[in-house]
Amino acid sequence: MNRQDYLRRVVRLWLGLPQGAITPDLPESLASLLIRDEERLNPHRDAWGCWEYAFSDNHHRGALLVPEIDQWVQAQRRQGFGGEPLWPNGHRFTLTISHDVDDLSRHITAKQWARQAAIRMRGDVKSVIAALPVSLWQTRSIRPTPSLADSLEKALSIEAEFKISASWFFTVWPIDRSSPYDCIYALGDPCRFRGHPTTVAALMRTVASEGHDVGLHGSYGSAVHDGALAAEKHILEMALGKPIVSTRQHWLHWRVDKTPRLQANAGLKVDGTLGFNGSAGFRAGTSLPYPLWDDEHGQPLDILEVPLAVMDVGLFRLGAMGLDLALAKRVVDQITARVATAGGALSLLIHPSHLVDPKVEALMRWTISHCIEQGAWIANHAQIRRHWDERAARLGDKGESFSAVRS
Repeated sequence: MNRQDYLRRVVRLWLGLPQGAITPDLPESLASLLIRDEERLNPHRDAWGCWEYAFSDNHHRGALLVPEIDQWVQAQRRQGFGGEPLWPNGHRFTLTISHDVDDLSRHITAKQWARQAAIRMRGDVKSVIAALPVSLWQTRSIRPTPSLADSLEKALSIEAEFKISASWFFTVWPIDRSSPYDCIYALGDPCRFRGHPTTVAALMRTVASEGHDVGLHGSYGSAVHDGALAAEKHILEMALGKPIVSTRQHWLHWRVDKTPRLQANAGLKVDGTLGFNGSAGFRAGTSLPYPLWDDEHGQPLDILEVPLAVMDVGLFRLGAMGLDLALAKRVVDQITARVATAGGALSLLIHPSHLVDPKVEALMRWTISHCIEQGAWIANHAQIRRHWDERAARLGDKGESFSAVRS
């Protein structure tokens, strides 16, 4: 399958057309945006090695908050190319909520403090000296069993209240090539959940047992180092006691020429990384899920991308958009309206440890309520992948796969 055949197949599945149906061609400018040619051709990255919104062509065209591809697909439907609806049970669009568990709580254990301090001590003398005040200050946060009442418990409570499920991305420790950006908790670390002492591994099993999707939050280096994702996935699965399919790269560290193939080779099936740390917006010009393309090998991959449109950090953090709650709601409302009109998928990332901030909790509650009122299907990443596969089979792709031969 060459690039054009791949694009035509993706468009056909978006439109819900059966195999063999006449399918319109995605304009080259939109195809290039989807396949991330600009990231492949431009080596520039931010200080953390990430592609940021300011580097993106759609930002410079004033279209960062516009799902241009979704709008094109909707226009094709209006011109008579529409087939089976993309979403089930008459839903107009989808809301998918996810949580990157970077921190368990405002507090840390002594071992977690020691891990972070050890990473900081690996630098040169100047950086080590600069890190000492931070490390010493963080000793104030040490607790034997940090409480999750204001973080993970709160997120789970909100989702139970709305009777919805989310994707929860946990990291693992130890990891190869740990960096100052990596998370510092281990699966055996103690914490206090719903008033009782437990471990992170047991907590994950509880989250999964309550109907949520538990996935891998790949370490910073796993985006580019062969075998790291597979090793981390194996550790997480052993602790969880069941296979995992979902992932998102920590720090949104993702390389178009490397990460998708590493994810696919690890056996992961759905990714939610394609977004920005510094802004809301559509990095690939779409909110629609789509299988990723490996341009180097000229092959599609058996990993479905669920683009990330909105993250709490991008909205509220100083140095990012730096919005207050009213402005954040305004941005999310604007994006939601465009996604709903075009029949796309709004992906919202809320870090559980940020729910201690009333703005973050208020935004999460408001977005869920608003999207339900607008007719959204609420689904986690694993459910979206399962729905994509089942619908593709009904359209004649039964027994086929987007997967390429693994290298």
